[in-house]
Amino acid sequence: MSNVSLIPPLVRARVEDRDRISAQGRRVTAGFASSPLGLVLLAQVDGALCRLGYADRPEDVMQKQLARRWRGAKLRRDDSWAEEKAAGLFSSRTETVEVLLRGTAFQLDVWQALLGVPAGCTESYGELARRARRPGAARAVGGAMNANPVTWLVPCHRIVAGDGTLCGYGGGLQRKRRLLAAERPSAGGARSSAGGARPAAVASQLAA
Repeated sequence: MSNVSLIPPLVRARVEDRDRISAQGRRVTAGFASSPLGLVLLAQVDGALCRLGYADRPEDVMQKQLARRWRGAKLRRDDSWAEEKAAGLFSSRTETVEVLLRGTAFQLDVWQALLGVPAGCTESYGELARRARRPGAARAVGGAMNANPVTWLVPCHRIVAGDGTLCGYGGGLQRKRRLLAAERPSAGGARSSAGGARPAAVASQLAA
């Protein structure tokens, strides 16, 4: 895969409250593909990416989880589509990608807040909770992050502990270190975000 980039492209997000909008009868294309971060599961609905997950569990388990998330939808597997999609996503030539985020109202607030943390910066769980207009809900914010359907693009890897140290990540700390290290050169004096984003974790942690 040439022209690889581990810095996510700009995300144009559509949101969908799963408690209000049914998935019944909708068509979801899904497949497994290789990527610079390992095997991933990708899915698309209504022309937008709705799933990007690290395939660290058996394929049948991940497919069942996708089916539960899109209960009532018609799922079609297409690994060729997924390979082509992954190649585009991780290409440095890709500037924007459209995603559809489907979750509860609380989850949607958290995921949209995550999109406001710029590459090269990190925030604590508490800072993210305030950005999501949910002050004091840092623990619940962590739960919403665990349910993030589009990892990497919706950058959970930019959230760290209150003291700035790295902490849990669904894709594992090794991936988290790698992603933050890839983003550090892009920070280059980038403005801090409204939520208090700060330069990414110190080099000693990234190299650990």
